[in-house]
Amino acid sequence: MKKILLISFLLLTSLQLFAQNPSAAPKKKGVLPETLFNLDFNGSFSFDGLTSMPVKAMIGSKNTGIIVGFQSCKMQSGKVFNNAPTEINPLVVQNYDQSAVNINSSYRSSSPSFSLNKGFAISLGYQKSIFRGLYANASLDISRIKADVRHSYYVTYDYFDSWSGGYYSTGTYLQETELSPRKIWGMRVNAGLGYTISIGKAKKFYLNYELIYSIIDKSKSTQGKLNIIGGIGFRIGSPAKTSFDGIKEVNTVPVKL
Repeated sequence: MKKILLISFLLLTSLQLFAQNPSAAPKKKGVLPETLFNLDFNGSFSFDGLTSMPVKAMIGSKNTGIIVGFQSCKMQSGKVFNNAPTEINPLVVQNYDQSAVNINSSYRSSSPSFSLNKGFAISLGYQKSIFRGLYANASLDISRIKADVRHSYYVTYDYFDSWSGGYYSTGTYLQETELSPRKIWGMRVNAGLGYTISIGKAKKFYLNYELIYSIIDKSKSTQGKLNIIGGIGFRIGSPAKTSFDGIKEVNTVPVKL
């Protein structure tokens, strides 16, 4: 009877040991959770005084992975345009004053009009966690903007005065808008440094702050060279984990016949 009780106790103890789950150990504090990807909704402030609403997704875990971003943008006034006519179309001056003759003009500047000026920028890059919520990243922005472009000129011409019956000279500033909108492509290379503040025990939500500087700027968009973005983010899903348990070692004993 004692042997039966001893065997039963050993068998029960063995089953309890095998049933233990090593993954149930408490998680370390300060460690970010493993997720499938992160999604940030941000507001952006530029030191040039311009704002936008960028969205950033990071395919990875613990602030490390591939980043994909999107934001709307516009053409910035005061940017230099190529292929600007050096002289104004005489029809523009004659529409302003039908009696205009001996027209001369000098080109001043070009800028996007208020009627059409919109576009978007797509970012692609890589982000690396440094310590806890601190991270750094590098990205490439490709922008496409569609805008009506207007050119400004100082125009001198002779006009007819009906009261005196003679011609007199005058000068004024006039603008000529291109017939079809321009599609302007641009590129930026950025470096960023940011920090996430996790919210809640599961750390699925976080506040995001990031400082972005454009190392190379070949874009005419409203985004400044130095920008601060901040907003709320979500850590979504968890990476797939697979395991296979099988016979790791087989011992054979020859059988004597």
